[in-house]
Amino acid sequence: MRPYARFGLVLVGLTLTACSGLLDVKDPDIINPGDVQNPDGAVAAYNGAIGDFAFANDGDNGGTEGQILVSGVMSDEYIDVETFPTRIEYDSRAINERNGTLTAVYFNLHKARVALEGAAGALQQYLDTNTTRISEMLALAGYTYVYFAENYCAAVPFSERQPDGSIAYGQPETTGEMLDRAISRFDSALGMPTSAAIARLASIGKGRALLDKGDFAGANAAVATVTAGQYQTAHSISTGRQQNGVYVFNNPGGARSGTARFGVSDGEGTNGLDFRSAADPRVPTQQMGLGFDNTSPLWVYLRYTGPTSPVTVASYVEARLIRAEAALQAAPGTSAVIDTLNAIRADSVNNGGFRLAALADPGSDTARTSLLFRERAFWLFATGHRLGDLRRLARAPYNRNVNVLYPIGNYPKGTVYGGNTELPVPFDERNNPNFTGCDYNTP
Repeated sequence: MRPYARFGLVLVGLTLTACSGLLDVKDPDIINPGDVQNPDGAVAAYNGAIGDFAFANDGDNGGTEGQILVSGVMSDEYIDVETFPTRIEYDSRAINERNGTLTAVYFNLHKARVALEGAAGALQQYLDTNTTRISEMLALAGYTYVYFAENYCAAVPFSERQPDGSIAYGQPETTGEMLDRAISRFDSALGMPTSAAIARLASIGKGRALLDKGDFAGANAAVATVTAGQYQTAHSISTGRQQNGVYVFNNPGGARSGTARFGVSDGEGTNGLDFRSAADPRVPTQQMGLGFDNTSPLWVYLRYTGPTSPVTVASYVEARLIRAEAALQAAPGTSAVIDTLNAIRADSVNNGGFRLAALADPGSDTARTSLLFRERAFWLFATGHRLGDLRRLARAPYNRNVNVLYPIGNYPKGTVYGGNTELPVPFDERNNPNFTGCDYNTP
């Protein structure tokens, strides 16, 4: 763990790769170095990092969305029902790298990873016995790297602000390199004495990263001992920033305190899944009038019941889904994956109270793969997994054509869907002399 001590004094702001105005604006949430050089300051850094992660992941009360929404809107979970051009860009998969909305969301994720790693160092230096908090910080930092790998093109740089205030610019990293960063954080968390809940969080995160790398046996091993339970972000109405943005952006105004910006999709762009019309209890929906554009029907996801609803980051169900995919790869030509999926569907005690009818074996590995990813889509709806799953389906060993995975054809707001398969690294990163752009049309 000692390598993480170097993070103890770097909570001086956004340790980002761009030397732009984003770094020059005073942020009331920033904790200065002198403020963390004691036990109370280390705990404050921990609390601030938890908040930064929730904000980056879930968004806020309608000003800024998080990773769950931008990835869900770009895929087939949600669709834009308002008029904001930058949001229409990523919903229609035709993104300009100068997109201001995505720039803010991208840098919020960087801010969260820096805060988490900085808090881990501060806690280690000033509260060595408080290992549960340290391992939690490292595990959540691992998730930020997973999100960069799953949601962004393969060229994200990771830079660090130095003690003298200068920036050590990072080199663009491949998807595999980002996943390796994630795995190292999860391993560090798991290598420390910690709680069962945080060990579960780190184990599932490691399994998820290994799944993204195509290491199915490793992913299976990572989650083999995971027990029932889940890790969730917490939300509050104390400030706008603390609210559950996944709820707020999807709900109407008035008593429901929403902004009606995104609605649940159904068969979006030919290829999208039937999230509404399937009438699946895992994705309950209801139309609540029109969206912000006063034209598009607003379909609301009912499992988030208010701006204080928690959001699941990692769950026992996800661990079992990882094992199901490992079974598909380990026992091709058999019903092993279907057997695992049916065990999840039958276990109402540990899967959120659902008891679902058994699936029939479709008889081929191609069809079994489609059924597996459909099950993942419904079990993990609105938790930030769908875009990463589409990208995995387009890569080996599945190698499916993006034109049968992503929404295509005419876009509802008068244009056509573009060819983007993931989010770009924003133009502001070009202030980093090592970064020259990236390909965000190749999964």
